[in-house]
Amino acid sequence: MTNPPLINLSALSLSNKLFWALFAPVFFLSVLASSFLLSTRFHDLNNNLYEHTSHITEQVATTSEYAIVFSDQNMMYRILQNALKNQDISSVQLFNSEQKVIAELGKTPDRNETIFPNGNTIKEHDSYLESISAIHYTNNSSDAAFSTQADLFNSANQRSLIGWVKIEANKSEIQIEMYQYASLVIFILVIFNILAILGAFHLSKTLTLPIDRLSSALNKLVKGQFSTAKLMKLPPEYEALQKDLLDLSERLEHHNEDMIAGIEQATEDIRRSMDSMEEKSAQLHIANREAMESNRLKSQFLANISHEVRTPLNAILGYTKTLQKDITDTQQRLYVDTIEQSTNSLLTIIGDILDFSKIEAGKLNLESNHFNLKALLDDVYQTLSINLLTKEKQIDLVPEFNQDVPEWVIGDSTRVRQILTNLIGNAVKFTHQGSVRTKVSIATQNGQDVTLSFQIIDTGIGIAEHKINRLFKPFSQVDTSTTRQFGGTGLGLVITKKLVEQMNGKIEVSSDPSIGSTFRFTINLKTSPKLSHNKSALNRHVVLLEPSATYKGYLNSYLKNIGVSCTNCSDLEQMVAILNKKHEKIDAILLSVMPDEQSVAEAQELVTYSTQQFSIPCILMIQPPGQISHYADLKELCSDILLKPISHDRLYTALQHLNNSHAPITPLPPQTNTLHEKISGLNILAVDDSPINLQLLKHWLTPIGIKVSLAYSGQQAINMALNESYDQIFMDIQMPEMDGMETTRQLRQIENYKNTPIIALTAHALGSEQQQILSSGMNAYLTKPINEELLLSTINMWRSNTKTFQDQVDDKLVGIFDLERAQEIVDGKTDIAKEMFDMLADSLEAEKKLIQHHLENQDTEKLIEVVHRIHGASKYTGTINIARHAGFLETHLKELGLEEVEGVAEDFIEAIDDLLNHRELIPWPQPLDSSTTKA
Repeated sequence: MTNPPLINLSALSLSNKLFWALFAPVFFLSVLASSFLLSTRFHDLNNNLYEHTSHITEQVATTSEYAIVFSDQNMMYRILQNALKNQDISSVQLFNSEQKVIAELGKTPDRNETIFPNGNTIKEHDSYLESISAIHYTNNSSDAAFSTQADLFNSANQRSLIGWVKIEANKSEIQIEMYQYASLVIFILVIFNILAILGAFHLSKTLTLPIDRLSSALNKLVKGQFSTAKLMKLPPEYEALQKDLLDLSERLEHHNEDMIAGIEQATEDIRRSMDSMEEKSAQLHIANREAMESNRLKSQFLANISHEVRTPLNAILGYTKTLQKDITDTQQRLYVDTIEQSTNSLLTIIGDILDFSKIEAGKLNLESNHFNLKALLDDVYQTLSINLLTKEKQIDLVPEFNQDVPEWVIGDSTRVRQILTNLIGNAVKFTHQGSVRTKVSIATQNGQDVTLSFQIIDTGIGIAEHKINRLFKPFSQVDTSTTRQFGGTGLGLVITKKLVEQMNGKIEVSSDPSIGSTFRFTINLKTSPKLSHNKSALNRHVVLLEPSATYKGYLNSYLKNIGVSCTNCSDLEQMVAILNKKHEKIDAILLSVMPDEQSVAEAQELVTYSTQQFSIPCILMIQPPGQISHYADLKELCSDILLKPISHDRLYTALQHLNNSHAPITPLPPQTNTLHEKISGLNILAVDDSPINLQLLKHWLTPIGIKVSLAYSGQQAINMALNESYDQIFMDIQMPEMDGMETTRQLRQIENYKNTPIIALTAHALGSEQQQILSSGMNAYLTKPINEELLLSTINMWRSNTKTFQDQVDDKLVGIFDLERAQEIVDGKTDIAKEMFDMLADSLEAEKKLIQHHLENQDTEKLIEVVHRIHGASKYTGTINIARHAGFLETHLKELGLEEVEGVAEDFIEAIDDLLNHRELIPWPQPLDSSTTKA
């Protein structure tokens, strides 16, 4: 019997639940009873067949004993015929002691291999029973056959096996009986259950009818059909309930009338409020437009003020560097150096304000490039030490890297440098003695993604706990009094915090005025496939004189890593004693020199002594503002002079080339002279509305053999270009009447200037404006104030450029956009291709915000929907990079969900940003006019 289907009771009505409650027990009991009757009957039939077959087998074996002994065939067949008279027996066989058939009757049995036992056995097959019994003969006197007590005196050993009897009984008869009996039981079961179903159904309907009527009445009350509910009739048993229902209907009817009146009044009030809100909304819309316009004007103002401020600063810095080359008077050099330092400070303030404006407008985009993190930190320390350390402030600047920190990483090196410069610069500024240490370690790493942890630890003045919350507020400083000791705009830490957060990190600070401050931040970068060059062990021994315990430990740790053993000295006397005792084992001396006359004199004595007496080279380590360059004699005696904080690469190189330290040095021609020779003879056009900037460019370029022509407006530049051929053009952006971008567009229309390098000289720093500059036809841009060395190297780089302007544009678009594919999809119809592309590009900014929103809310379905929409559109617009990354992200979301989706989503968003940043560079073909089309 099959089991009844499972019923989900929670989804059934009350009537159905009652029906199943009544019917289910009856059904299960009837099934159990039927199963019991069938199993009992089947068991009895099988047992009867077994016993009957076994009995006949034993009877044939007994009666055929003498027939086999005397080989009486007639008697054998009579015995077999008697056995076959039973309707269940289908065949009978007699076997002799050699297991050969000597007599058989009935159906020919299966010729299967038969196992003959010593006693009785019975086996069951699919359609028959096989019963085999051994036939034994007892060898007694002839009267023993008639003695009933013969077997009592004959042992088993006196009986001999003379054959076997094999009987097959057919099971078909009992199977028919089983089927008939089963059919009868099932028929009775079905009839019984049908009657039970009818009874249970009728009873359940009878019991639930009043409840259904009551439920219907309540539903009508809910719908407000009060009169219908009052007409409902219930059985006499529910008279009290019907009375309460009528009372409830009347109350609800009165309440409904009151509620409708209240709703009408509330609707009128809401209508009046909506009119007022509509008026307020219009005012808010106007105010929002004014705010947006104000924000646009602010951004435009910042761009303009950047141009207006950087333009004169460009001239100030340029002529300052020119004066520094020629001034020999110490006092005048100090004045010029002060002018340069003040100008750089003003540039830093302007840069902070512009960065803050970009961050506030959400237009600060991070770049991605390979850079050496250790070299970058060394460079930051070198720059800050030169600018911030004085004779009164002698502190140790110590970088510390964990062994597992990768040397090469991928990220925005400029912004990482800015973060470190701000934090380390603040630490140096507010520390008067002690040290500033930077610890770098790995916080987490997952494949190529790595989260680096930085700690900037100083021993400075510290910050009171109640003032720490001011650190990351715009234009706010810890000391706001009029007598404050340290300057600044209050934007450095705000920009640092925003940059860290944009790199998916966080920043925090702890401070104690008695100990110092510790700034901690993390940033997410990627490991670079570039491998650092493992430095081979130098196997040298040096003597170190370093008064600072902190810096001594730092140097000892690095020297050990590069295979240099070190002996530390506390003073000059101890170093001289070590030189006298162990000078044969010493390869070099590392000597720290303070920036004062006495320290320099003592160093000169020691270097002279070690060089003349033992030929041991000496490496000096000086700390800004050291003036070692003013002591020519000391400089000639030393193997090398290193500036603190010591760069690892510089120290390794200095120790590696000790053997050549005293060889005569052949002065190499300055690199700048080689560069001058390469670019000499070029003809350059400089375009700027500021005569000062043009004169500065001419002053820089004319002495090295470059012919410089000056144009004071865009139109003048075009006229000059038509009359003369120029190798390169330097173009200012903001000019009256015709700006630099429009001038460039017109120059590109001239045949001779389609591929001429045009470099922008701009003070504009916003990323969107830089893209506009490049899309106008310019090859590159330099930001004012312009550095002379950068200007000359830029001229040299574009001097050797052989690519056309279109080739350079195509190189930037490789992997981002495929113009040919976009046109092939629409059969070469450029206007349709551009329209489809613009529709996608215009929607990408909003779609990117949707993706970020769904990621934050962990909404996988909506995220897949947005990505699928972009993926589909990108396949028909030539945006190959977006299509590829959208496919990756969509597959990841469908197969793995939000597990480890951050990296894939970041790559997809970067692909969107790349397209938007290069959108203006796409060279869409110009549509043909009607005359050309007809031709």
